[in-house]
Parts: sequence; structure tokens; C-alpha cells
Amino acid sequence: MFKMIGGLLAVSLVFPVVGPIATTHAEKIVNYVPTGGADWNKLRDIPITDYGWGDKVAVADKTYQGKKGKRIEASGSWMAHYTTNSWQTFDFSRYGANGTLEFDAVGAKGGESFRIGFRDGVHERLQADGEFYTDGDDNPEETNIDVLSKDVNEYKPLTTQWQHYSIPLRDLFGSEPLFDPSQIQLLKMVGTSETPITLHIANIRVVSPDKEVSAAPIKVNQVGYPSGGEKYALVSGYYDELDAKVGTPFEVKRTSDGATVYKGALSLVRAYDPSSGEKVLKADFTPLREAGEYEIVVDGIAEPSAAFELGADVYKDLLTDVQRFFYYQRANDDLDEKHAGEFAREGLHEIDRNLPLQSDPSIKKDVSGGWWDAGDTGKYVTAAATAVSDLLWAYEAYPKAFPDAQLNISESGNGVSDLLDEIKVETDFFLKMQDPATGGFYAYVIREPEPNRFIMDGEGPESIIPTAQTANTVGALAHASLVFKSTESLEDYSNTLLQSAVKGWAYLEQHPEYIAQPDGPYNDDNDKNDRFYAAAALYRATGEAKYGDYVKAHYRDFEHVFDSTNFSHGINGMEMIGYYHYLSAPQADPQIREWFAAKYGVWRENVLDATLNRTVWGNSTQNAFYWGANSNVASVPVSLAIGSRILGTFDEDNIRAAASNLNYLLGINPLQLSYITGYGENRIRTTHHEIYMRDFMIEMPNGYMAGGPNNSKAKFPAKAYNGSTIDWETNEQALNYNSPLIYLTAMLKEAESSE
Repeated sequence: MFKMIGGLLAVSLVFPVVGPIATTHAEKIVNYVPTGGADWNKLRDIPITDYGWGDKVAVADKTYQGKKGKRIEASGSWMAHYTTNSWQTFDFSRYGANGTLEFDAVGAKGGESFRIGFRDGVHERLQADGEFYTDGDDNPEETNIDVLSKDVNEYKPLTTQWQHYSIPLRDLFGSEPLFDPSQIQLLKMVGTSETPITLHIANIRVVSPDKEVSAAPIKVNQVGYPSGGEKYALVSGYYDELDAKVGTPFEVKRTSDGATVYKGALSLVRAYDPSSGEKVLKADFTPLREAGEYEIVVDGIAEPSAAFELGADVYKDLLTDVQRFFYYQRANDDLDEKHAGEFAREGLHEIDRNLPLQSDPSIKKDVSGGWWDAGDTGKYVTAAATAVSDLLWAYEAYPKAFPDAQLNISESGNGVSDLLDEIKVETDFFLKMQDPATGGFYAYVIREPEPNRFIMDGEGPESIIPTAQTANTVGALAHASLVFKSTESLEDYSNTLLQSAVKGWAYLEQHPEYIAQPDGPYNDDNDKNDRFYAAAALYRATGEAKYGDYVKAHYRDFEHVFDSTNFSHGINGMEMIGYYHYLSAPQADPQIREWFAAKYGVWRENVLDATLNRTVWGNSTQNAFYWGANSNVASVPVSLAIGSRILGTFDEDNIRAAASNLNYLLGINPLQLSYITGYGENRIRTTHHEIYMRDFMIEMPNGYMAGGPNNSKAKFPAKAYNGSTIDWETNEQALNYNSPLIYLTAMLKEAESSE
């Protein structure tokens, strides 16, 4: 058959020789050489400019002898620290072999002495004997080790004129065996005498002639592939290191006996991918359907791929664990050994059962329960409402995928879906966050421990009850009331949720003006889209005209959501979900449905084309890598599925897009890394999490998904992931990261069982 692959016309022939065979014509001339010159993949220079803190020292910006830098006035046993990554750690391990610490320095008198180097920041540091290294402070699991140079005068005497210094990193990194160059938090300077000194320092940076990271060439979904779906690996590497090209043979081998079960040839995906810096080829083995454990070998590549499964139920355990994430995130409650196993723990922040308002600490409320938001112990209605919405849509689409007694939680066996039981944990918290006098919802419980822990409603004389956060919670509660109604034992509770949502809407009617939340995470700058979402969900739940009229008056205000092909919905952006709710109501206006169908149809085709044909790695976020991007890797195909089901256009392309995105999350990415704990040979094992980075256990519960690459972290954006416990911008989980992942996994598991 004939097929366009990466702009080349390839001819594929399938015929039996040793199992299924796929061969491709010899490579046409392809230019794999990237732009950017000889240093295109050289490690980027890392400037260190931000002063953090010090002792017995005054540091100020100052231009001295024509050069901008820092003036340091110090006395006694002084020290000064610069941050390397905004108080997070930075991975300098690849710089260690041949890199240097560079800086310029000048003394006021000459001869001023100091040492310079780095401080790491590590949780649960392992020693060579396998035991944890601790210190004697209040947080023994969080340790710091310093590595420092000799007195700078031993490298070159400090004079009254600017001089340049270059210190080999190997001299620093090798000086302390337990020092971790992959988790450097601070650049450190210390004095070496009691004599007061003044000096200036400028142009601090770390440089190396070595190359940016390149992972193992063969990238596979490390969990596996459904037997009947599309199956492929991507093969990538720097053009001057990876010999594989179009037409290079590959084989799929059974791991149990080494037998070859499939042969094929690589095709071209992209001659040069700027997001990874690599050439990317594809090993497609879709015709292989026999269940088993396999690995892929490619001619000219020494190591095989990671092992993976092929079968009819490869995502069963994954679906369970990505749901159990929410159980492990339960706030305040004890988790017992029967249900949490080795991760059993006592509840934190018992004060939440009688927590004061920030505006008036004499007023206290029970706001216990719910889920911790992410890696901290704050609780935020907006992020949680987004997650609850995703979970409810998952249950609506695939109720049989979420039975009772599936998750081994404390409610298992009560005759109710475990997923609904878990959602109820959060909706119970929502009810507690509602102000009984006004019907509005408080924004959040701050993450701090007492005495600085409050229900955050502002420091002024009046309690601030924000409108955007209220609207988002109203939408989630209205949706929950609709779904819970289908379970007999939850009918009364369903009515309670709906009454709460209606009361919340009344608050919005009484306050048509935008009321911002007190400063904090998940702030917003308007509430128009949130009100639209709330009205649509209430219309679906009640059928009342006033909610439908609100949608009719505003539905055209948000057509910009159809402009993006790499985003659908999320925190403070639930307009698309609002459309889905309205069109799911039996009384939806046919004219609005027609308008939406036309807009959505174009958006759907554009997203599918981008995901299946234009993006290199199969992620619907395409070349966008930002804080929490993995959440949208999951949520875009989920949104596609919800909308397609409503309009009756759900088809095989929806499944292919879902599989493509899950492939990316489970290892078909430039780092050949599974971003989900517990899944894959090469996987993340710990994240930024206040509980699990302090429990003296090497790994954390299975099923946690990190936010993933953030393009400010590396030369190549798709590799900009830092697997440190002190990096919340790439290595933290969140409620709204795992919530679409549950729908995504259920969709693919359902597709497996229906084959």
C-alpha cells in the first residue's frame, strides 16, 4: 500500500516469512542535519544571577569598573547563596565530566579570600550501603551537602581589576561522595577569614562542551499495547550518533525465548525534531496480535527496547492505580494498612475539623476531608472541581469500568462504585466550604500548618467569597447530583448536592460583579466562562429555563476555545465542558446544537490531524511544553471523546488519538520515560510530594503522574523534565493531572474488551 510518512512516499509490502513481515523501500535522500551550527546540541550555558540569602553579608546589584554584577560586603564567617532554578534544584550531572564554573571577580583591596561551589538539596538520600543518610534537624529526610573550591586566590590571585576564573566541576563534584550533582539547589560562597571584605562578582555561569541528554534510542509504551490496536515504537537520536535511517530493519522478539515474531523496516517521522534535537523514525508492528511480552531490536542499535506487554487487558492495573491516587491524596483521614498497605499513615492537619477563617479567626468551620491538591497539603475548590468533572464524565461514559470493590478503599463493598465513593469524599468537602449565609464557596484552605493554617477569605474586615471559584464548584456539584442520582443509595445525597449548587448560583446572581479570590494558587482574572459552565451544568441537571437562557445569551462568547488544537479544558477554563453539558440536556436548543456541531467538527478534525499526523511524539499538546502539560496530554483526547460521543462522531480515530497520548505518557517520548509511578522499567519513582518525599521509602504509590517537561528547563523543550523532589514545575502531581488520565485509560481498556 502507499502511504505518506513525514513527507516521503513509502511503499509497504506485507508478506509472511518469519511471522508477519513489513519491508520498506530503500531510503530516499534525507537531510538529517539540523540548523544551529556545530554546537546545536551542546549543553546550554547556565547563568546564575539570582541572589537568595546569606549570613553576615550584604549583597547588592552594582556596576563596578564598567561591569554589572553583585557587590558583596562581608565580615566574619560569612556565606552567600544564589539560586540555580528559582529555589528548585537543577540537574548539573551532565556538566560534571568536562564542565566548569565560570565567573569574574574583583576585590576592593586585592587578596580578598573566599571559596565558591554548590549546595545540593535531596530528600531521602541513599548511601552506598543502601541506608538513608539523615541529618539532625527537624527534617532529617531533607539533607544538604556542600562542595566548595579552594580559596580562589589559589587559582588566581584576586586583584583590584576584574579577572576571570574557571573552576573544573569534576574537582567540586568529586570532593564529596554523597553529593548529588543532579539536584543542585544553590551556588554557595563562603568567607575564609574573619577580616571584613568587599568584593564584586559577575557573569557567574556553568558551561560545558558536552552534549545535551539523549535517551535510549528505542522508545516504546513500557506498559504495553492492546492486541487489536495500532502498535509502534519511535526510534530517535542525534543524527551524528544514531545510524538508523529509513529502511533500517527492526524485529519484535518474544522475551521468553528470544524468538522473532515480527520483522519490519523503519519509516521516517521527522528528519529533525526541534523539540528533542533528534531525528525520529517509526517501527510499526500493528499486524502483530499474539499476546505476550516482547522487546524490539533495531539493526545497528546495541540495546533492545524496554520490555512491554501485548494483550487484551494490559491497562487493567493501570486503571486501578490511577484511581487509587485519589485515595492516597485523602486529606486529614487516617489511611489504614488494610487499604493503604505500606503507605498507611495518620491523618495530617487535624485542625481542619475546626479551622479559623483568615478574616476573623474567632469564626471556625469544619472543613476536614477532601483531597490534598498536589504535592502540598492545601485544598482548593477550583482544581478539585475540575478533577471531579473529569471523573464524573469518565463514569458516565464507562460505568462498568468502575465497579464496587475495585480499589480496596474503606468504602469498598458498600454496593456503590468505588469511583463514586471517592468522588463523594471531595463533594463532601465542597459542601463544607460553602458559606451558609450567602451560598458562595470559599476558595481554599492554605497549605501551611497551624498556627498559619486558615480558610482563606482575605485579611480585611469582610469575608471574601470569590465568584469564579464559586461558579466552578457549582458546576461540579450540579454534575455530581446528576450522576449520583442513578445510584439508589445516593438519591438523597444527590438532592443535597443539587440544592447546594442552586444556592451557589443564587450567590452568583446576587453578585454579577467579578469578585477575585484572595491571593494564592489558581487565581483568575474574570468569571464569565466559569458562570457559563455553571449555568450549563445546572441546566442539564434541572432543565430550568433560567439556566438555559443564560447559556443562550452567552454561548457565542467563548468560540475562541475552538481556535486551539492543543488545549480543551482545565482549571479556570471549563467553557468546552459547559458546551458538553448544555448539549447533553434533552431540551438543548437545536440552533445552538447546530452552531456547536459546525465549530466542534472543524476543531475535532484539526486536533485529530495534529495528533495523528503532524505531532512527532503523538502528544496532543504538540510542541507546547509548560507547567502541567501532561495534564493536557490526557485531557485533550478525553475532551475529543466526550464531544464526539455527544454528536455521534466517536470513531476509531478517537481511540487512535487516545492511544497516541497514552503511549507518550508511558514512554514514547524523547526521554523514554514513563511519567506514571509504578509503570515501566524506566519510570519516575518519586515526585515533589510533602508526604512521599519524607517517608523514607524509595518509591511512592503507583499511579501518580507528574506534570512533565517545561520548556524553560532545557535547550530541547521535550526533554525539559527534572526528576527532583525539589522541582514542582516538572515533577509534581495534581488532582487535575490524574483525573483525565482515568478517563483516558478507561477508554482504551474499553476498546480492548470490545475488540
